[in-house]
Amino acid sequence: MEKIYKLVEHYFDMKITSELAEETGWHIGDGSMNYYHGKGFYQLRGHIEDDKDHYVIRVKPLFEKLYKVKINLREMLSTRVFGFQIWNNNLVKIKQELGLPLGKKFSIEIPSLFLQNNLLIKSVLRGIFDTDGGIYLEKKNNKLYPRLYITTISERLANQLITSFSLLGLRATQYSQLYNKIFNRQKSYIITIRGPDMFKKFMKIISPRNPKHIKKYKLFLNSKNL
Repeated sequence: MEKIYKLVEHYFDMKITSELAEETGWHIGDGSMNYYHGKGFYQLRGHIEDDKDHYVIRVKPLFEKLYKVKINLREMLSTRVFGFQIWNNNLVKIKQELGLPLGKKFSIEIPSLFLQNNLLIKSVLRGIFDTDGGIYLEKKNNKLYPRLYITTISERLANQLITSFSLLGLRATQYSQLYNKIFNRQKSYIITIRGPDMFKKFMKIISPRNPKHIKKYKLFLNSKNL
């Protein structure tokens, strides 16, 4: 653990903060990295429409603040994503030291560094939900019934999410499915939080920053659930 702290401070002159935890959550959701011809390549990309505001308002300024780099956000029309790509050996190295894998994220998990206290846990969960989470409002008995979900191909991450939500007093359930087009036929794990009370509690505790989630929450609050 001490080695990780020293590396973070040496390469980026930064401390282990809730902002770094949130940014790590973004990586767990939308990020990927690897080395090509000895050069570190990093990318963070979300949905071209749904996540654009989040990347412009939240992701770009915080990422640049943390890593002291300039990033250029752009639309990638062929893959329908919005985000950025950057060549940076130090960035990839520090993320490796944190415990984040190169290449495919089949067994990615929240680094233990960000599970040390509730503030860091909330922040990393916020980052994951803002990039890899969703809210579905189902019409039920003339009301809107909310279901929050996070989908992952990592069983380790799924188990961590269940445990972390439970520690924060959020009741979550997990199920898996063998076939999912989004995940290229890989087995996926879906973590869900259901019901009006849990939805309100989740929004208060986790406090998502992605405008698409905030918009859904306002829609719910303005419905007949009040």
